[in-house]
Amino acid sequence: MGQAAADTASARTSTLNIKGPVGNNLPRTYIHCTNPVYAALQKSRDWVKAQQGWRWAEIATGHNAMVMAPDELTRMLIGVSS
Repeated sequence: MGQAAADTASARTSTLNIKGPVGNNLPRTYIHCTNPVYAALQKSRDWVKAQQGWRWAEIATGHNAMVMAPDELTRMLIGVSS
């Protein structure tokens, strides 16, 4: 198993204990990968849209944007962090 696969497996099996509000009151942005849409994340997208304080961005790539469109994703991440 490669490191990326091991990291992904760990993220799906580790418990996440959130003691404060999601994002700890820091700016939050959901980046929606739209081409193709990853249907398994629809509930997450719906939840984000129902919350206050979230920014929404879209990138026309698949769920693995860091592999499929790394330059565009990097520009987006720099943009939302400034």
